[in-house]
Amino acid sequence: MQRRAAIRNIGGIISLFNRHSNVRLCLSGHIHLWDKVVYNKLTYICGGAVSGAWWEGNKRETAPGYGLIDLYADGTFEENYINY
Repeated sequence: MQRRAAIRNIGGIISLFNRHSNVRLCLSGHIHLWDKVVYNKLTYICGGAVSGAWWEGNKRETAPGYGLIDLYADGTFEENYINY
């Protein structure tokens, strides 16, 4: 079985972010896992899944839930994953 990348042009996206140093956070979804990566001073967060009940429990150690992101005027942020 061949796997497809969630983002096919990741090199282009990284290049775009590198040209704009004011970008601090990139949010995504789809893989139903809470995942956080810091790469080149930019934080990438994939935000879990509120539809997690259909798989009846945790998916690869991620409980059903959602991300809560607080954004501040100075460009900082706080993130939490809320299980339900």
